Amino acid sequence: MNSINRLSLGNIIFAIIICSGLFISLLGANNNPQSKTQTTYEKVVESGTIKVGYIPYAPSFIIDPNTGEYSGTFYEVLEEIGAKLDIEIDYAQELGWGTMIESVKSGQVDLIVTGIWPTTERAKHVDFVDPLYYSTAKAYVRVDDNRFDGDLTRVNHSSIKIASIDGEITTTIAKADFPYATLVSLTQSSDVSQLLLDVASHKADITFLEPAAALEYMSNNPGQIKEVADVNPLRVYPNSMVVGKGQVELLSTLNTAIAELHNNGFVKRVIKKYEKYPNSFQSVALPFGSQ
Repeated sequence: MNSINRLSLGNIIFAIIICSGLFISLLGANNNPQSKTQTTYEKVVESGTIKVGYIPYAPSFIIDPNTGEYSGTFYEVLEEIGAKLDIEIDYAQELGWGTMIESVKSGQVDLIVTGIWPTTERAKHVDFVDPLYYSTAKAYVRVDDNRFDGDLTRVNHSSIKIASIDGEITTTIAKADFPYATLVSLTQSSDVSQLLLDVASHKADITFLEPAAALEYMSNNPGQIKEVADVNPLRVYPNSMVVGKGQVELLSTLNTAIAELHNNGFVKRVIKKYEKYPNSFQSVALPFGSQ
């Protein structure tokens, strides 16, 4: 065997040894449970803590301006779920309407506790927990404005200004139903009451909001705003918490917990506690015989 053949044989043997080592290493990694990516549910159970993002929005999630204490429908339900699962709730981050989805996608938070209205666009990136209750989205105008009574199609004109918040449902409704109207957009950190203030102050002509928020504003600011007469609600939305896309274990656990809290009457009692204006919310239909 000449020197060239010996060199080629040596290279082949060396390559076989290297490939064998890599194969064994990969096989060992695949058989090592610690090498697999943990699901959000596994991390929550292992740490005993779930990282939660929230958007201040009454009555879903309320922050007392004086004490900083939390309350609200979704806050109380999540606290009850945490107690049942023996998991600590870490309210890790205040979110905005336009950034909340990315916060879950990037893993900054495991869950959004504020009641969020599901849309197809949002569902592309996250999953929604079973709802606690439903809300309607209705149209509101200045108290002396009767232009849209009985016919909301009149809103769909470039001369009509719609008050909206970036990333919030008012923008979704405006773009879908009234594409020719002009948006008067607020930043995602704006409180929803600012929508009605913009209408009252003639910065916009109309906006869309759930009754609980609108009735609270009208109670505090009488004679400014009214609901558009003789038209149906624009939408009926479930109010749901949000988890990462495909986090099946966490989603199913939360859904089971919420079903239990519906059936034992806990959710109903919480809604009654925070429903300041009667019939602001629509209840979730329960099986016959449930509370």
